[in-house]
Parts: sequence; C-alpha cells; structure tokens
Amino acid sequence: MRSGSCDPHLWVLAAERHGATSVMVVCCEPAVPQAAQAADGPVTVVRSGIDPVEQQPGPLQTVCLGSCLAGVAAERQRAAIHQAVQHVAPGGVLAMGASLEPVFAGLCAELGLTRCVDQPDADIVCFGRTERTTVHDLLWAARSAIGRVGADQLAVELAGDGAPSVIDTRTHTDRTRNGVIPGSIHVPRTVLEWHLDPANGYPHPAVTGLDHPLVVVCNGGYSSSLAAANLVNLGFTNVRDLVGGMRAWAHHGHEVQPPDHAHLDL
Repeated sequence: MRSGSCDPHLWVLAAERHGATSVMVVCCEPAVPQAAQAADGPVTVVRSGIDPVEQQPGPLQTVCLGSCLAGVAAERQRAAIHQAVQHVAPGGVLAMGASLEPVFAGLCAELGLTRCVDQPDADIVCFGRTERTTVHDLLWAARSAIGRVGADQLAVELAGDGAPSVIDTRTHTDRTRNGVIPGSIHVPRTVLEWHLDPANGYPHPAVTGLDHPLVVVCNGGYSSSLAAANLVNLGFTNVRDLVGGMRAWAHHGHEVQPPDHAHLDL
C-alpha cells in the first residue's frame, strides 16, 4: 500500500470504512482529483484549502488531511485541522495518513476527537467526532436557514439599484482596526435582535420592514451566520451573510473605509 493522505488510495480506504460517498480533503496542494474509485463505486472528492474564503460543503461523514500538511508551519497546521473538523458530521471521522498522526494527534485530542480503536489499515489513522451538538452543528443548522453571498457578488449588488443593507456586527475595536464596508450599518452582535426587531418599539431607522434585504457581516463569516439565522427566526424574509466576512471582502480587494463611531449602536 502507498502512504500519504494526499493519495486517492487513502481517501477510498477512509470512505469505504465509514460508508461515505463524499470525502473532503484539506490540503495545501494546488489540485487534487475530483473523484476516486472505491470497490463499490466512485467517491466524490471535495478539495479545501487551509484558509478558504468561499463557501464550503456542509457536514460530511469523512474528512481527510493531506500529507502535504506535514511540511507547513505549526500555525498553518492548526488552521488546517480547524478547517477540517468543522466539516466532520456527528459521529464522523477525520482521517489521515499514519505519518501524520505524530503531527496531529495532540490537536485532535484538544478538539475532542478520539482515536478510533479499529484501525485495520496500517497506512491510515482515523479520529472520531463526538455525537454531541457542537458549535459547528449550530453553524450548519443556521446556514441551512439563510442565504449566503460572496464578496464579489455583494460588491456588484451594492453598486446597483435595490442594494441590500449591510449590517456590520463587529466590535468597535475590530471596525477601527480593519475598516468597514462603505455604507454599512453598525449594529453590534450583542444588540442585533433588539435593534432590528420592530417589536422592540424602537427599530433601526435604516431597516424598513421584515422584507428589507439584509446582509450580515462579521470578521470571518461564522458568527454572522448564527446572527442571520436569528433574524430569520424573528421573521425577516431576505437575510444573507457574507461568506468569509470582512477578511474575504478585503482579500478580494474591495473598498474599505474608516468607521464613523459617532453612534456606536444606532
């Protein structure tokens, strides 16, 4: 058997062992095959980089780490496993080539992943995820209820007619440090529901109704998903969040300007 988890052979082993038909491979190589052949049929392979800024698929039964990660800096390895574990479904596994176990075993333990007892293939090691609800499950549930928009598409919409209102939920410190999207409205995450729900008696003047188009923005596109889902629960019908948050907006080269903190809440 060949070793190295960038090898499709290992993706197939992991998929076959856990009954998966789709496998995400987190790696830093420029390309990986889109499919690999298992004994009972093809396995769809979804590649993900260490720091994706675009939307990624939801929870999967099997996620693999690429062997190329052994050669990157420690902080990049931590980013890779954080990227990988958020896509592992409850009861699913994070798989890797046996050569990666010394590198990632400690991080797996830190994240609550347990080394699987049954390891029939010497060149692959699997770590199981808990069945309990984690913050990643809350995130995917939220994203199933909302729309999402990429930075480039949002820039196009903001330049046209009927542009959505961009709701910036970040802290004063983050807005000062990293700037804001021009025309965005600052509604801190801690008071978002209070300031937008008309039932509070003092709704935000820039939001005209429950059908007002809104795009919620945070630093990295995570808390914004949870916040947007809460707005849907309150009855808002046209809510999305920005994939990748302000980091993605800046990464794509879109305009950023200093914030106006004359009114921190409203």
